Formats: sequence, C-alpha cells, structure tokens
Amino acid sequence: MNRLEGKKAIVTGGGQGIGRAIATAFAKHGATVFIPDYFKDRAEETVKIIQAKGGTAYADQCDVSDDSSVKGMIDRAVKAMGSIDILVNNAGVELHKAIEDISVAEWDRLMGVNVRGIFLCCKHALPYMKGDGRGNIINMGSSGGYIGSPMQTAYCASKGAVHQFTKALALECGSAGIKVNAIAPGGVATSMMDYLIKENKKMGIDAKAWLEEAQFGGMLGAEDIANTAVFLASDESSHIHGSALLIDGGLTAA
Repeated sequence: MNRLEGKKAIVTGGGQGIGRAIATAFAKHGATVFIPDYFKDRAEETVKIIQAKGGTAYADQCDVSDDSSVKGMIDRAVKAMGSIDILVNNAGVELHKAIEDISVAEWDRLMGVNVRGIFLCCKHALPYMKGDGRGNIINMGSSGGYIGSPMQTAYCASKGAVHQFTKALALECGSAGIKVNAIAPGGVATSMMDYLIKENKKMGIDAKAWLEEAQFGGMLGAEDIANTAVFLASDESSHIHGSALLIDGGLTAA
C-alpha cells in the first residue's frame, strides 16, 4: 500500500542516517522527495538509492542555519515538485562536551542547525502550504528533550526547544489546515550515535551496552524512526497534532 501516493516531501539532512531512512521510506510509499543536505554528495547518494527502486527524488545543498540558503532551497523544491505537502525538519548536529568547555561558536552552531534551522524551514515553507490550504510538518526532537544527559547540555536544550516550538506552531497553524508534530527518538544506531559512544568511551562509559539494556528491544534502527515518520505523514495520523512522539523503547519511562 502506497500510503503517501502523490505527496511531495522535503526531508532535510536526508543524506545519511535517520534522514536517509525517512526519505527512502517516503519514496517507497509513493512520495516524491526533495533532499537537501549540507553535504550534497550524501543527498545525491540517497537519490540514487531511491531512483534504483523506481522512486522520484531530488538532491540539493543547503545550510539550514542560513536564511538565504533555506529560502533558496524551499523555492527550488517548489519549482521541482510543484508544491510541498510534507516538511520533515531532520537536519541536526550533536555535541558531547562539559559546559565549561563549550565555546560560544559551538553553542551557536548547534542551536543554529537544531533550532534556527527548523524555524527557517517552517518560515519559508509555510507560505506555500498556506496557499494550498494544507500541509504536514514533522520536526525531529529527541528523548534528550525530555530528560537530561551529562555532557549534552547544548543538545538537550536544543531538543527541548524543538518540542515547545512544535506545540506552539501546531496551535498557530491548525486553523490553516497544517498539521505539526515531532518525533523524539531514543538511542538510534547512526553515525551520531557512533560519535556519542566514542566520546563516552573516553570517560570509561559503555554507552552502547547501557542503551541496549535500557531500551526495550535494544538499540533502535533508523528504520524505526522512518516508520513513525510515514505514519505521521499519512492520513492515518489525522488526529495527532502538537505532539512529540517518543520512540525510545521506554528510555524516558522511569
């Protein structure tokens, strides 16, 4: 069943990890996918994967923290696809450092990608969605937006902001026919998780073993998050609005 047949979607940061899994899952279910990534070659690789399976996709380069870069990307997406039905704000970065060691530039860069990036993509996509009288926005939050984690103050702060942004935007846009939600993953096997495992290992902590035990079913796969994104992007989730869905194997239940 093609649950997204005829839909036009943007998936930021779709060149690897969760973004790539979402983009390929969307295409599998019949959506045309526009894939902006800071590293265009990664986006192009995702496009090749989609095209090899008979799907339609476009690669683009974009720095989501930069206003003019985002505006250009959104305009190019509309030119390529004709409209925007779904916007997945997935692009994000991590930082594992003690607060006193975080430079202002590092803090600003993380907030620029994780928070300002979502604001800018919504700001420039919403006029098109409102013009069509419909739309579906999915922001990538994190279990870290619900619970704290040492050495991840900047990241946790950014994801808490994403959750609150999602709630407020949902209330602002609902009357325009635009649904807004977030996904809050737990520990997912991606390159970002590889980075965290490596940094924790320096401190004598086996983060992988801990997550395998703490999360029901063990480490999540990118496909687990992609399945949730397909659900939220489809008509099956018509009454889910303003939520940040935890997909974390019970990590935050305690």
